[in-house]
Amino acid sequence: LFRSQARQILAAGSAERLAPLLNENHHLLQQLGVSTPSLDRLACAALQHGALGAKLSGGGGGGNIIALVHSGDAQTVCAALEQNGAARTWITTLQSTPSKFTP
Repeated sequence: LFRSQARQILAAGSAERLAPLLNENHHLLQQLGVSTPSLDRLACAALQHGALGAKLSGGGGGGNIIALVHSGDAQTVCAALEQNGAARTWITTLQSTPSKFTP
């Protein structure tokens, strides 16, 4: 369900609507025991410093999160992540206008 909702949201060009789904998905992964205290700390730091949404990525138990931020907040969120133990951060952008989205 999350994947299909995310695809629809991105195809419609309304990435901000993805934020609550990211947060909900991270919470569900915590309940499943897939997250770790380190990933939870990073997701929380991202949210506290301007991210709209954040969740772990991959199989969990490792060290990846995705944070959705406005471009003006990206550097602040990256700095907060690094201060909270992130080894590296990357910034990428989503297309801001609706387009055909191919999964």
